Amino acid sequence: MGKPRPTEVIELDGRTLEGGGQLIRIALCLSALTGTPIKITDIRGNRSSGGGLKAQHLACVHWLAHACNAKTAGAEKGSTTLVFKPGEVDGLSPAFKQKTLPDGGRVYECRLDIGTAGSTGLALQAILPFILFSRLPQALPVRLTLSGGTNVSGSPSYEYITQVLLPTLHSIGLPAMKAKLGKRGWSQGGSSIGNFTLDIAPRSATILPAFRLRPTQHVRSKPKKPTHLQATFVAPASCHDHFRTVLLPAIHHHFGPSYSTTEGSPPNLTITCEGSLHEKRMYLILVATAPTSNPAHPTTYTLGRDWLYDRKIRGSHERAATEMAERVTNELAEEWLSGGWVDEHMRDQLVIFQALAAGRSEVWGGKGEDKGKEREASLHARTAEWVAERMLGVRFDWSGGCEGVGFGDEGGREQMRAEEGVDERGLVRELGGGLERLQFP
Repeated sequence: MGKPRPTEVIELDGRTLEGGGQLIRIALCLSALTGTPIKITDIRGNRSSGGGLKAQHLACVHWLAHACNAKTAGAEKGSTTLVFKPGEVDGLSPAFKQKTLPDGGRVYECRLDIGTAGSTGLALQAILPFILFSRLPQALPVRLTLSGGTNVSGSPSYEYITQVLLPTLHSIGLPAMKAKLGKRGWSQGGSSIGNFTLDIAPRSATILPAFRLRPTQHVRSKPKKPTHLQATFVAPASCHDHFRTVLLPAIHHHFGPSYSTTEGSPPNLTITCEGSLHEKRMYLILVATAPTSNPAHPTTYTLGRDWLYDRKIRGSHERAATEMAERVTNELAEEWLSGGWVDEHMRDQLVIFQALAAGRSEVWGGKGEDKGKEREASLHARTAEWVAERMLGVRFDWSGGCEGVGFGDEGGREQMRAEEGVDERGLVRELGGGLERLQFP
């Protein structure tokens, strides 16, 4: 950012708003990126099950501390106060190791091991922005391996990451990322540790242009139907056929009868079933995709809803499968009818990217129950915004807009200007029908 390294410690009350782990993850990531020392008190103080750092949070603390040579105090299990002071990094961050693959290709390799079935999806929220905005000496891909839980209650699953998060990040201008599942790790049916690998293409520039994930005009009518629906059901094989049978009526009820898996018809519905190999492990995600309103810029937007079944299975797996199909389809339909271009959970994950982007980025979550007003941001999103405001000095408005700081160096800005074909007065980025001119200081 071209500024001296901050020395004043920013103190954050861990009980603020949502008062959980998200506050910690975002604060740590921004601290490591900007070199700003932080002190978090009353960590996860709003949790009825008890506050303090758990394995997943500690894994993020240790990874980011290693990445930026930070000094820490209170980095231990159960700690309710954490001090994190980034140090100097001479050259390549210690988090990255250059490796030559068997095929001769080279990558920067990094790894995070939680050590328990703690959520890899939540840990990714803390370290992925750091990886994406790090300055690497060579334009090589990054290969990130995470081990822990891949299907954990109350957190992004491996499927949500691959089917919703990664496509959305690519649509706003971040590099293509491909994931490969090694083994599933569950919080249900007894905890188990799994892993997956994420291959991240090199970035062409170190700054992210502002992005617009919302219609250019006020939406007055109902949104068009999704062009594609994708269901992934991971459960005992004995209930797969029943699931297919009950899912179609639920989809037809909420989205119309045009969706079909019949061969020869348009591929507007995909159903994938996988055996969970455990009687107590059942998971469903349903994802809807549609193109944005600008035919000259064929960007799509994606919404998803899912459920890791966390109730006692009564009677049969077929009954649980019916319950899952009806609930998840209903929740996705509500998301879709709101007209939003991001779902409730994606909105809070984009906050940090809005704050780091160059210029005003807008993320629209759709209309609320009062159709004349935009849907209110979730408590998680408001918490993420509060942390970004305290750490970076940005401001989020009621409509989901934020003037980002343009994190990155001047060399990256000049490179991006040249590659995008714009003059030194600004940078133009089109996304979903919007035209944004970003003025650099």
